[in-house]
Amino acid sequence: MAVLLAASLSACSSKNERAFVGGCVSMGASRENCSCAYKKVNATHKIDGIDFGEILGTEQHRKIQVAFAAAVIQCIKENGL
Repeated sequence: MAVLLAASLSACSSKNERAFVGGCVSMGASRENCSCAYKKVNATHKIDGIDFGEILGTEQHRKIQVAFAAAVIQCIKENGL
């Protein structure tokens, strides 16, 4: 049952969400906090529709990275580790 639920949840995620959350988790944050941060950043930066290959190294890319780091910290404060 858990595998089915996990598969259905990941099927709903965008490519960018999977990449951001996966990278965040690999750095040691919980999946809950990483998903929380993605939702916060996506709400303000609309990152679901961005092709990061096109903006890599730009000011927009840097702003999204900074916003994501701040959002992870905020989510940790809200949810705990």
